[in-house]
Amino acid sequence: MGSRSIDIQCWKCGKELKNLLLPFSRYEECNHCNVDLHVCVACKNYDPSISDACKEDRADFILDKTKANFCDYFKPNPRAYKKRDNSEAREARAKLAELFGEDLPEENADPDDDDPKSKADKALFELKRLFGESD
Repeated sequence: MGSRSIDIQCWKCGKELKNLLLPFSRYEECNHCNVDLHVCVACKNYDPSISDACKEDRADFILDKTKANFCDYFKPNPRAYKKRDNSEAREARAKLAELFGEDLPEENADPDDDDPKSKADKALFELKRLFGESD
């Protein structure tokens, strides 16, 4: 019995993942965002309209649908990624920024510009600005 491979889209970040070996290991992760891939929300049996969110009657109940699990009925859904509507969150951030007199980050900022070093650098800059320190 040989291994097969599959191309899927990460359920969290939407990046294309090529040639993943089947069956998935519980420890399989997205090589872009490091999220677990053997999760309920990335399974063909996942259906949030059902009470336990799973079409497979024999599957054990899994509380956290976004964490790796040992479900034997897991079948990867190649198109599990769903773009989320963040308009409410953007509106809330805009109101907060207005309240505190701050500028909002650019709407079309590159989502890949999310590395921890740049976040840390930005946080340090804001901290120094807040306490009136300069480089």
